[in-house]
Amino acid sequence: MSAKEQTKNRVALAGQVIDAETKLAIPVASVEITQMPNKFKNWLDLQALPYGKSWEKMVKRPGKTLTAIDGCFCFINLPDGKYTLSVSFPSVRTSYGKVDKKVTVASNGNSNKIIVIDLPPIGIKGQITKF
Repeated sequence: MSAKEQTKNRVALAGQVIDAETKLAIPVASVEITQMPNKFKNWLDLQALPYGKSWEKMVKRPGKTLTAIDGCFCFINLPDGKYTLSVSFPSVRTSYGKVDKKVTVASNGNSNKIIVIDLPPIGIKGQITKF
């Protein structure tokens, strides 16, 4: 097997998004690479060309995905470097905040393995009592 075949579809980043309080998986959370090495940014720019203005509205594309029912996500074939993942729950009435997570991809094995991202719930907390 050639080196090219061995690296084809290599999972570069994998993780799970969970509720910061309950530790339960959050399905359909948006995970987007917002900061990246220039090599990957240039490649993304080329991928976006055929899509024009609709590229930004795409829910899933290279560099952007949604978590599965178990809260898991992955990105494949990323070049080595430092990345920032921006995680949020895209909804009009969202009950979660946004989190940015810095990660490293390194083909020599020194990268983040499985990333767990705690998404903080937002809203009113407290206890109802009688007067």
